[in-house]
Amino acid sequence: MANADLDKQPDSVSSVLKVFGILQALGEEREIGITELSQRVMMSKSTVYRFLQTMKTLGYVAQEGESEKYSLTLKLFELGARALQNVDLIRSADIQMREISRLTKETIHLGALDEDSIVYIHKIDSMYNLRMYSRIGRRNPLYSTAIGKVLLAWRDRDEVKQILEGVEYKRSTERTITSTEALLPVL
Repeated sequence: MANADLDKQPDSVSSVLKVFGILQALGEEREIGITELSQRVMMSKSTVYRFLQTMKTLGYVAQEGESEKYSLTLKLFELGARALQNVDLIRSADIQMREISRLTKETIHLGALDEDSIVYIHKIDSMYNLRMYSRIGRRNPLYSTAIGKVLLAWRDRDEVKQILEGVEYKRSTERTITSTEALLPVL
């Protein structure tokens, strides 16, 4: 979400929005410098620097040695892991997921619909050496993943259209669906 969009949100505290914009940009790269980061979040370098120093003091961001590169720490993962501990769904699904994985010898994912994306919340890896690359906590588009299409398939068509309203379809392969109109018959 661009800064202009963030400023239009009701009851928003701009500093909080800026911090989360920086955190999201940091999450997209292993490490990133202030110049590139400031360009991505559309803030001045001095503003980004001040926020990074505060986040560094709090333990959410690390600076790579004496370089100008910054990266996220595991402190955010700890928060996310605490949230996942409260999800009874994972505990309930684990046994069935392991059985499906044993029968198919394939990677099995459990995902949650979050706005217009799928978020992987649990995974059982394939028994094969060749595996699908995925990470718990990773977000992917609904329209280009099997799990996303499954979650949409059981919903009313008007609800699917509402969920996908405003989604920017990006082609990742020659077979990627690139519009809601093309997706609906597939569901």
